[in-house]
Amino acid sequence: MSVSSEWFEEAIKETSESKTLDLEGIRINYLVWGDESKPGLFLIHGYSAHAHWWDFIAPSFLEDYCVVAIDLSGMGDSEHRQIYSQTLYGEEIKAVCDDMNWDSADFLAHSMAGPISVKAASTYPELFKSLFLLDSIIIVPPDKARSFSGRGSMVRTDFVYEDLESAVESFRLIPPQPSRHDFLLKHIALNSFKETEAGWMLKSDGLIMKTYQYEDLTDTFMNLKCPIYLVYGLMSQIFSQEILDYTKYVGNLSEEAVIGIPGAMHHLFIDEPIVFVEEIKKLLKK
Repeated sequence: MSVSSEWFEEAIKETSESKTLDLEGIRINYLVWGDESKPGLFLIHGYSAHAHWWDFIAPSFLEDYCVVAIDLSGMGDSEHRQIYSQTLYGEEIKAVCDDMNWDSADFLAHSMAGPISVKAASTYPELFKSLFLLDSIIIVPPDKARSFSGRGSMVRTDFVYEDLESAVESFRLIPPQPSRHDFLLKHIALNSFKETEAGWMLKSDGLIMKTYQYEDLTDTFMNLKCPIYLVYGLMSQIFSQEILDYTKYVGNLSEEAVIGIPGAMHHLFIDEPIVFVEEIKKLLKK
């Protein structure tokens, strides 16, 4: 479905409030949209991303929800750590919910945030009303596990740019894909860099994957208590039919709980934001 710049400009008129909390000496930033007395909808970004990826998505849910988007540590406007892990990220999610006085919420988790959220849902089962996995690989067939274990390739050298304009011009999605809506990508890019004494750099910590601790979530995924939905791009670069079938099998997901977005790649809510919102709303009402 075609997305116009007018649609985007209208969406981002509904601005968020930025909040911070301290979690054992690490500052965690998050954004809040809407009426805080409404039920919670919690949005979690993927690797090297940030809360402002959701600026044009969150406003569509404000009729029924108060929406929160976190900057996971090492990304966005949250502080960097020396060590990163699924467990620590789960603690950050819980801390934001506590800061919002939420006993439970519905969660949308893109890419890297999927496994983090699965781990968090097993640790804090009462917190998760439902979990939406967005083009997110949780488990892989045993014979494919070796090819998915190379996190070293995700370690990034920090490039420094003379000005914000050249930094934004350099911005690319990971994994790489063409951008169908340059105005969406530019908005994300403008919120992805920080000014330092040396120049403009990405906010995200290029060394996250050097220490990132993760675990095999097969048993965890099989035993989650909350409803699980899988929404993926039918043209996804990473979500193959084999991984889809294995995820459905291990997670015991019904056909009604799995939605493919036509025309969308891995960054499905950038590729097809209107269709994405429509499909999520339908699933939230189930």
